[in-house]
Order: sequence, then structure tokens, then C-alpha cells
Amino acid sequence: MKNAFEYAMQMELESDKLYRDMAHSESDERIKTVLIMMADEEVKHYKAFKKMAETSDASDFAHFDISENVKKLFSGIKEDKRPYHFSDKQVEFYHKAAEIEDKAYEFYMQKAEEMTDPKAKEAFLKIASEEKKHHELMLNLAHFVAEPESWLESAEFNNIVH
Repeated sequence: MKNAFEYAMQMELESDKLYRDMAHSESDERIKTVLIMMADEEVKHYKAFKKMAETSDASDFAHFDISENVKKLFSGIKEDKRPYHFSDKQVEFYHKAAEIEDKAYEFYMQKAEEMTDPKAKEAFLKIASEEKKHHELMLNLAHFVAEPESWLESAEFNNIVH
């Protein structure tokens, strides 16, 4: 069980670094804010796994959800009504991030099935759920940077994160 926590912690650190690197190269302040929020979420996940690895205690496992903050930021982007231009590299970044989030989701679901401790199982399931939301968010960001005007006018914007 300890190896699952250690691997999870490493995955979360790598995701944190990815989002901070992406934020550093992002010129749009609102998208930069989303990326920093994502990095901060990964740090929270890391700390939760670290605590579980050290104490086997998942009892005060926090629920992480950035959905409302992200929706507010994208509402602001839509209200700006300014043209957005992004590079192909940015689209690739968000697709890569979505893929990483999906792999994390799959890993956490698999590990949840293997857990014999109900609290540890619940913790892995909670973080898996958050990784699924992160995956959806990164896919939405990839679509936004690929086609900003049409994405903001579409129904996708309203369903950015469930």
C-alpha cells in the first residue's frame, strides 16, 4: 500500500510542476490563474497522500473542487469580448495535461479497487473524481485555445466542469 501512496505523491508533484511551467509561459492572466489553481490542487493531493502514507489516516480527507472558480474566470473571459490568439504549442500543452489527468484518474481508480482499508479506498476514489474533473477542464482549455471564439459561444462553456 505504501508504494501506491509514494507513486501517487510523485504523480502529483509532476503535475504540479507541469501546471506551474504552463502558467509561467502563459500570457493570459485568467488562464494563468486557472493553471496556478490546478497546481495548487495537485499540491493538496500530494499532501493528502503524504499524510495517508505516513499515518494511514484518511479520516479528514478534504474534498477538492475548483469548478466554481473556473466558471467565474471563464465568465470573465466571455465578458471581455476580446479576440484571443493562442499557439499550437499551447493546444498541445492542454492535451498533454488532459492525458496526464486521465492517467491519474485511471491509476487512482485501480488503486481504490486494491485498497482493503475503507478510508484509504474512499480517499483514492475522491481524488480520482477530482482528477476526472481536471481532465475535463484541460480538454475544455485545449478546445478554447484551439478555437476561442466558437468555444466561448458554445454550450461547452456552460458545462466546463461538472
